[in-house]
Amino acid sequence: MCEAQHDPLHSRPMPAQNEIPLLVEQQSDLDKVCQIVAQHQQIAVDTEFVRTNTYAPHLGLLQLTAGDLTVCVDPLADVDMQEIWQLLFDPGRNSILHSAKQDMEVMWFGEGDVIHNLIDTQVCAALLGYPAQIGYAGLLAELLDIEIAKSQTRTDWSRRPLTAAQLEYAAEDVIHLPEMLRLLEERLREQGRYEWAVEDSSAMCDIGLYKPQPTDAWQRIKSVPFLPPAQQARARALATWREKRAVDSNKPRQWIIGDKALLELVTENPASEQAVQGLRELPGGLARSQGRKLLNVLGAANDAFAKGDIQIDQQEIDIDREKALSKPMGKLVRATAEKLGIAAEVLASKRDINAIIRGTNNARALQGWRRDIVGEELLALAN
Repeated sequence: MCEAQHDPLHSRPMPAQNEIPLLVEQQSDLDKVCQIVAQHQQIAVDTEFVRTNTYAPHLGLLQLTAGDLTVCVDPLADVDMQEIWQLLFDPGRNSILHSAKQDMEVMWFGEGDVIHNLIDTQVCAALLGYPAQIGYAGLLAELLDIEIAKSQTRTDWSRRPLTAAQLEYAAEDVIHLPEMLRLLEERLREQGRYEWAVEDSSAMCDIGLYKPQPTDAWQRIKSVPFLPPAQQARARALATWREKRAVDSNKPRQWIIGDKALLELVTENPASEQAVQGLRELPGGLARSQGRKLLNVLGAANDAFAKGDIQIDQQEIDIDREKALSKPMGKLVRATAEKLGIAAEVLASKRDINAIIRGTNNARALQGWRRDIVGEELLALAN
């Protein structure tokens, strides 16, 4: 935990903060929070959530800093949070988050919406040469020389009551964000990169990133596009079935059926429940309880493919070509990143390079500021 002189939690100067407890679990206090948040165009936001046995993350705590106010709102208390969410989702209000994607996912599953105007301090830091995935505590230490304890990282945020130590830990995750962003923005503007950070942060406001799309769930299994078309048809059907079942039951998709078992079903294409039960990767209980359903899904996919209702191309990997091209393309990315003083993966990942070689136009390196910096040169090398 940071020293007392660095910790605004120990001295809350604004009367409004003194009137509102750190843990907001009464409607009257939440109403006061909303009044204060409404007066600020920029707020800092973080969430604590639980996602161990479920498909969807469950919000356990919402932390906010607006001006001199820092609070932890308890969504499990008997409070109506509609107004605070409306304030957060207002595109006219800018929110500061660190590593925002999981927080945004929590919002989507809980509220069906996300913040539409944000700046991510992790994104900002990466564009200044810090590690691409630098954590909040690490960045805080680098920027403000403040060390925070990690004693509450395994907290179950769905359990009540929350301790003073847990609340202080949670509040630390937002209280320093405005000052951190001020320093990061200053340096980014000096280097002409602040708009890059805004662009990358804004990309995380796309609701499509968080909304379940069962028909696209097969894309989570990297090997599917390289399977023969008939197997791809079965894989897509099974992945869609799994995703729908995971959403409906609110269970992790791997609990429904693991990737290895799914691919075994796809390649073996069993024709009977006995054959399903004989598969090595498929748990016996699942084979017995869902065998008939799995056969129906496979059968429907086979029929649709046989009738020509499903048109799928098999991706082929030209290993020699990829090896020949990935080396100079990777060298270009590393050299460009070195000139910029940032990690190569921030500019273009190995997956980006492979996608460009295979003719994909939606690779991240071909979008926005990256296309001008390195994307066009990568395309030239690939072609």
